[in-house]
Amino acid sequence: MLRKIKATIRSLLPAIVHVNWVKRKDGSKLKAFLPNKLIRSIKTSHSLTIKIATRDTNGLGPQPLWDGYEGNKDGVIEREPSAVKTSADLGDLYSNIVQYFKPENIVEFGTAFGVSGMYFLAGLESNQKGKLFTFEPNEAWRDVAIRNMERISDRFESVLGTFEENIDLILGDNQKIDLAFIDAIHTKEFVLPQLDLVIKNSSDGAIIILDDINFSESMKDCWKQVSQDERFISSVTVGRRIGILELACKR
Repeated sequence: MLRKIKATIRSLLPAIVHVNWVKRKDGSKLKAFLPNKLIRSIKTSHSLTIKIATRDTNGLGPQPLWDGYEGNKDGVIEREPSAVKTSADLGDLYSNIVQYFKPENIVEFGTAFGVSGMYFLAGLESNQKGKLFTFEPNEAWRDVAIRNMERISDRFESVLGTFEENIDLILGDNQKIDLAFIDAIHTKEFVLPQLDLVIKNSSDGAIIILDDINFSESMKDCWKQVSQDERFISSVTVGRRIGILELACKR
């Protein structure tokens, strides 16, 4: 019983995550958001709802993989929702990022089962402004994600398809990406072209989050390259899983 009580108390406390800078420029917004070597992610009023939705999703059991997933080399046709979900600690951090930077337009690819999307939406609801555009080519996963995200907010547009094929159809002529979350196929060959496309459609100073930067040697090499890219004025790892980039002014 005491162990359960301690676990409950820990779950209610803000998580502490290590911050490791690759480069940072004085005056950068990202530096102001992460002034110390540690950051505590703060739960929002939606954190418990997201936790319950995540638990319900995990209870669905294995779900079919997308037929076009080229990374599937072992013949696996299904995946457990728990294998592709965002942790609560990182999810709350995503909400905090949205609360701090107040983006008008967030893009996410891929949606998976909508867990990370729920955290981004929690931030948008806190701000009472902004919209999430989230891309998922797997129709079965997308259906689950929509139901989950609707539990938090209607400030989203779910697109059945890939980011690359649909971004020009979604963003209006005067719309730019203010925050991007790249979490699709975790290889350098996929991520670098996606990053270029994000930059092309982003506002000055946009924030870009790369998930699973230590997923493989390919992703480690990808992060090493982009974190030193001159198009970004700041780059930082938060924990071992994510890398965050701040885009320089393009003019």
